[in-house]
Amino acid sequence: MLSLVTAATVVGDYLIKIASDRSDGLLTYHFVLGALLYGLPAFGWFYLMREHSLALTAVMYSAATMIFLALLGHLAFQEPLRLKDLVGLVLAVSAVILLGLEDKGA
Repeated sequence: MLSLVTAATVVGDYLIKIASDRSDGLLTYHFVLGALLYGLPAFGWFYLMREHSLALTAVMYSAATMIFLALLGHLAFQEPLRLKDLVGLVLAVSAVILLGLEDKGA
C-alpha cells in the first residue's frame, strides 16, 4: 500500500512540475491529473494507519517520497543532487529504520 501511495504522490508531483513550467499551468490537464493523484493517497493512508503508527507511516512515506522525488528531479529535470541533499536522504532512511525497530518492540 505504501508503494501505491508513494507512486501516486510522485507521479502527481511530476505532472504538477510539468504544469508549473507553463504560464497557463493551472488550466492544463497535467495540473488537474496531478491534483487528482494527490487526493488518492488519502485512501491509502487510511489503511496504512490501521496497521501502523502514525509516526512510522508518516516517516516511511516521507522518506520514500523524498528519495523518489530527488531522483526524479535529478533525472527528469536535471536538478542537482548536492551533498546536503544526499545527507538528508540518508538521515530520512535512518529515521525509517529507527522507527521500524520501535514499531516491532525492539
